[in-house]
Amino acid sequence: MASSSRHRKLALIIANSDYHRSENRLERSIENARSLGDSLKTIGFNVTTACNVEKHELSTCITDFAKIISHNDLIFFYFVGHGCQVKNKNYLIPVDDNHIERNRDIEDFAVDFQRILERIQEKNSSYVNAFILDCPGTYLFKSATSSNSASESKGLCEMKTMDGVLIQFACGINEIDRNHLFSKHLLKNIKQENIHIVDLFERIAYDVSQESNRRQRPLIMNGLQQTRDIYLNYVIPPPPPPPPKEPILTTGQFLTDKPLSPDEKSYYEDCKEYYRLTKQPLISVANEIFDKHTKVTSSLVFGIDEDCKTFELQPFLESFCKKFKLKMKDIVVKQIQQGSAIVHLDVLDKIESKEKNVCLNLIYHSLTDESRQELGKTKMFFMFLGPIEYLWKTQKHRATIKLNPQFNRKYIFGCDYWKGALTDGKNRGNKPYYCPVGWQRRSFYVTDNFNTQFHGWCIGYHGTKFAHGLSILLNGLKAADVKAHGSGVYLTPSVNYAGHPRYAEVKPIESSNQNKFFKTGKYVQFVLECRVHPESIKKIGSETLGTDNCTIDPNISNDCIEWLIDCQGESFLDFNDPQCPIVCTGVLTRITDNHPALLPESKWWFKTFLPQHPEYCALGIDFSSMQKLCQSGQSCNIVFD
Repeated sequence: MASSSRHRKLALIIANSDYHRSENRLERSIENARSLGDSLKTIGFNVTTACNVEKHELSTCITDFAKIISHNDLIFFYFVGHGCQVKNKNYLIPVDDNHIERNRDIEDFAVDFQRILERIQEKNSSYVNAFILDCPGTYLFKSATSSNSASESKGLCEMKTMDGVLIQFACGINEIDRNHLFSKHLLKNIKQENIHIVDLFERIAYDVSQESNRRQRPLIMNGLQQTRDIYLNYVIPPPPPPPPKEPILTTGQFLTDKPLSPDEKSYYEDCKEYYRLTKQPLISVANEIFDKHTKVTSSLVFGIDEDCKTFELQPFLESFCKKFKLKMKDIVVKQIQQGSAIVHLDVLDKIESKEKNVCLNLIYHSLTDESRQELGKTKMFFMFLGPIEYLWKTQKHRATIKLNPQFNRKYIFGCDYWKGALTDGKNRGNKPYYCPVGWQRRSFYVTDNFNTQFHGWCIGYHGTKFAHGLSILLNGLKAADVKAHGSGVYLTPSVNYAGHPRYAEVKPIESSNQNKFFKTGKYVQFVLECRVHPESIKKIGSETLGTDNCTIDPNISNDCIEWLIDCQGESFLDFNDPQCPIVCTGVLTRITDNHPALLPESKWWFKTFLPQHPEYCALGIDFSSMQKLCQSGQSCNIVFD
């Protein structure tokens, strides 16, 4: 963007005071003109000044000044003295005005301002010509009838401007400048830096109008393009000061002597185990961050798999802020607990709670599988978003999650097996319960009087990724992103449907986990077994995998294989809430010695959208490799520990 500083700046100042008749003489006009010239010189103008000039000298000044003008100059013409109009033309009156006795003499003995304007504009039509006529508004003629009386001339008249020309009168039409107000405010403002020339003269006019109680309102006629950068005094602004250096944050500044409670220790050990298996942190989130009306009192808690003595807080926070587009000044470290570094933060400490919720929502929805893996590389084994009270409640709940091995089951012929709907006298609601053949259950302890408390609750299944399993157990089930039958949590009465890789990840068993968790086998899948209150099943719908009418489960019709569970407007069904309509009673696993796509009960997978969109499924291997396995005639067996 071009600025006025790149243009040569020329000024012509003409000041007339000593007129023939004493009543027309102007006090302070010469003094004010010289002060203006001095001010213009300080802001880079080449100034020519002429005082008390006669008509011939005034014309010569104009002619000589025009000769030095070039295109692209910034021209400033200032006349202080008497001016008047005759036949709608403006004239500037020289000091040799002794022959001007009546209005008709003006044309012969004054200088036509329009000719001055045209001469200068002709020499500089490509940039800016500013004409300031500081005329007081009253010029007295000698009366034709009496030597002791006088009549007034008409003041300046409004005129049409041209492109690149700005004309400024000290007074409006038929107004008088009695106290040199225009000169006063012109001198006050002329050196203002980096103000557009039009804005500058509008400011001067406003100041004059205010001081005169609107009796004098300077008139501006503007032919300049407001979009161009035109400044009388353009100054390159200094560079902004460097931002203050943020203090270096160290672990020792925030380390607390408060020990972890037994519940906290147990909880964080589970999270570490999860982190070591998945290479990513366990993410826990409170429902409150999704509610715009809930006050969030705390924001973030991190668990870092590193001793506090070696944990470097500053690089960790910088890395986290970069990943989630936060600024270091937006976070406040509250405390760091001993052992592994448990870092408590607040985000946007000084803002409203609803804005915190928005920020935490953005962080949560940025947590892709890839970003979780990146966080894992920083040794983060745990992240919590929400009020700290919710985290404490979750940790206490985790302490109550216990395996209940007396109800572990192997659903295979010769162990726990039945055909058709189970009829053992227990009330499992109004939906039949079929044997989940090929799976084994690791049962959770829920309560001593389970059959009484959950009398009439139905059994449903929810397939999941291994990386999400523990997070679900600790926090609850998240409402589905894909709302095929509406908003809510989705379950199914068919374990075979829940085992589709769209829902239940096919996870290769790594050799490091072979003996620790699984004695044999190459692949494992996980499905959560749940009990759901029948009144919370707000819709029973058809399958949504595009099976082309093939049979998914011989016991259950494809038209009623999905259950939509009412979340009552929440984003999560919180297992910690005693009013939650779902309770997780166990984890079903299916371990195989080859890819489970080779199982006879999995042949329907290839009748779904899987071949067209394998990217939507967690297959454990690429789709083409799985196809080759199926075409090779290899078999697959279910393995029970």
